[in-house]
Amino acid sequence: MTTDSSYVESLRSEFREICSKAEDFFRRTVSRVRGHELKEGLRLEDHLTREEEEVAKEIRLSIAEFGPRLIEAVRKSALLEQTDEAETRRLLRALAASLLLREFTYHSSYVVSEEDRVFGIVPAEQAERPSRASECFDHFKRDAREIFEKIDLLAPTPDNLTRAIVSSQTPGVRKYRPNTAFIMMQIDERVPRLEDVKNCIKEVFKEFGITAVRSDEIEHSDVITQRILDEIATSEFLIADLSGERPSVYYEVGFAHACGKRPLLYREEGTVLHFDLKVHNVPEYKNTTDLKNKLRTRLAAMTNRATE
Repeated sequence: MTTDSSYVESLRSEFREICSKAEDFFRRTVSRVRGHELKEGLRLEDHLTREEEEVAKEIRLSIAEFGPRLIEAVRKSALLEQTDEAETRRLLRALAASLLLREFTYHSSYVVSEEDRVFGIVPAEQAERPSRASECFDHFKRDAREIFEKIDLLAPTPDNLTRAIVSSQTPGVRKYRPNTAFIMMQIDERVPRLEDVKNCIKEVFKEFGITAVRSDEIEHSDVITQRILDEIATSEFLIADLSGERPSVYYEVGFAHACGKRPLLYREEGTVLHFDLKVHNVPEYKNTTDLKNKLRTRLAAMTNRATE
């Protein structure tokens, strides 16, 4: 089994069909039992007719057959973690419970302690309790949306890869696209030397097998957009030329630092540094040849690679 786009699309199509059948089931059930769910002595699940029970059983069987393939795809995804696999299992369990007019709940284990004393560990708990048909329908739709979001992360297209990586971030775990670099610098068609600086940087990164891009190669504007922030968050390398003292470049560098990244900083000779960047190592360069030599030396030390 692979998680290429065609396989992922087949999973999405299969799950969409399951959801369609479930929504039809819930709409009919909710409409029929509305106003009759509080009868004394009648369990909520007893509101299902024999025919509805058979439909629910059929959909639950479809979920049971679909689930293992989805979980295996989640396990193999480069963008999802082990926690996503466990969450997917719980979501599938919750979907199945909803079809019996039950709400599935799960509580992870936790340590009982006071200051420096540990009294014990409360184990994880899971349970199902009867719930209204309308509430089960809402829960089903909510959990189904979360599963669709995970399916979107199985094999994202190049256009939404950065967005997918950012969406899949978990605390303490940063993902990035290997051998990618993002260039943060002034963009002005009226200043020809800026194009030379960009090409100089791209050429050096290429020598190390790294593809570098600048924001105008992603969007035709230097306005800070979510796509640019996603590029900063997911590129393996970041480089900023502070020449021109552009506020947008300082903003992007600040965002990079907030992401826990340390971009390579350079400036043309004579450029004034602002804010707290004065405490960072920001080498000056005299011309593009000088920049190329300094960047090549720095990348060789960082990557421990020979140039291509």
